[in-house]
Amino acid sequence: MTNQNTTIHIYPKRILIGLLGIIGILIALSIYGQRIRFFGVADIRGAWHEFWLDLLMQAFYLDAEGNISTHVNALLLFLPALLLILISMWKNTNGDKFRLHWLGLGLIFLFLSFDEAAVLHERLIKPTRAILDTGGIFHFAWIIPGMIVVALFGLTFLTFFLHLDKKFKVLFFFSLAVYIGGVIGGEMLSGYVAANLGQKNFTYAVVASIEESIELIGASLIAYSLLEYIRYYLPDGITVKMT
Repeated sequence: MTNQNTTIHIYPKRILIGLLGIIGILIALSIYGQRIRFFGVADIRGAWHEFWLDLLMQAFYLDAEGNISTHVNALLLFLPALLLILISMWKNTNGDKFRLHWLGLGLIFLFLSFDEAAVLHERLIKPTRAILDTGGIFHFAWIIPGMIVVALFGLTFLTFFLHLDKKFKVLFFFSLAVYIGGVIGGEMLSGYVAANLGQKNFTYAVVASIEESIELIGASLIAYSLLEYIRYYLPDGITVKMT
């Protein structure tokens, strides 16, 4: 049997546009579903109509857990994890100085993907709130240890960041800023609304949907930046040897 090589060509912009399109649909479905939840519909025309209304209200709400939106979020975080681990394997073959940094980033995003699916960070809210007596923008108190982790992350990977070419410094910084802004900043805004208005109202539902969508956009931008990195250094595509 002869060996065959398959070349995979990467089109980051097309992938980003596709991901942003999916996110746009999720935002619309999330907000529309919550509009139905809080304001109702004129009438329910049969069992199938009721089924689709329930699906809109529950399965696509971006602030709910364990639904379609949650799994999309987890997959969007898994994509950068996969790309980072692949880059680390490529860097390892070249004996790159920062190969372990790429691997470490991949494992971090893999954990974030699992965390999103299992809702681990939400479990920190009650104990942190009990210890620090938080409220207002810190209503969702897990963001306090989260901010500490982000600071440690920045210090740990500062040297790695500085070694990147200027183009990728800008891309990675911007995409991470959008993602962290959605995770931390967006959660602060949602927390403020929840502390003052509660979580069972349309205003909170809209704010939470937009906040969650910023996380999704940030994850998509991170994936795009990594795909651009691969395309830049492997302009002829990725060659896979088939034996």
